[in-house]
Amino acid sequence: MSIAVTALKEKIRRKELYIVSIIGVLILLVFGTGTGSLSINGVAITDYKVLAPILVIVVNAVGCLLTLIMSLSTIPNEYERHTSHLVWIRGISQSRYHGELALANVFAGLISEGILFIAMLVFIITQGKADEAWRLIPAYLLVGINITIMALLTSVLTVVLPKFAAGSIAALVAFCGIFQGLLSTLKDMLGGFGGQLIKYILKVIPNLHNIQTQAGNVFGKANVDAHCIWVGLLIIYILVVCIMVAKKKEA
Repeated sequence: MSIAVTALKEKIRRKELYIVSIIGVLILLVFGTGTGSLSINGVAITDYKVLAPILVIVVNAVGCLLTLIMSLSTIPNEYERHTSHLVWIRGISQSRYHGELALANVFAGLISEGILFIAMLVFIITQGKADEAWRLIPAYLLVGINITIMALLTSVLTVVLPKFAAGSIAALVAFCGIFQGLLSTLKDMLGGFGGQLIKYILKVIPNLHNIQTQAGNVFGKANVDAHCIWVGLLIIYILVVCIMVAKKKEA
């Protein structure tokens, strides 16, 4: 755990975590306070029961993006600075080294998500719905599944690919995963080669959309689909195995 703690402290010391989190909070507050507006067919959405689940989706999207950004440089930077040599001298295996650095990425993502949820708490209180604040806990845990997936996925990709390629693929996965519902509709509309391409893409990427929907359902008081949660946890398990077996050559 010492490597994970050290990597997390470095993110905090460099203010990387706070900068990206503050950006996310500003985006969230713009929509949650009415400074910005969310609308459907030109009609502004102001009802709490409608707006709260939408803000959870915004938190999920922003949180996944911030986690990707924070996770992208962690492992590559260690190798570029040759910090890894100090680790090998101590007899620490590469799998443990990568695993702890990936864990630091997960922690950073979850902390960033927590900051975003504090902004959600402010929104709930200002809406006079303080008695609904407890719903933030299950929503946080559900969104946390997506955050963990993105942190681990980005970590794995940075081990096996150059940083630019890893970031590009992680961004594509995040976009397609979050907007899977929209892309599924687009697939049906396109048909032909384009539809088939989207179909295959959606089959191989984590369905972040379903999990964020369950988090939104916590506020919408709709049923939560446990199957989506178990699938998300299975993906996390697979990514943990991948980070443990992935190898990276010294520069």
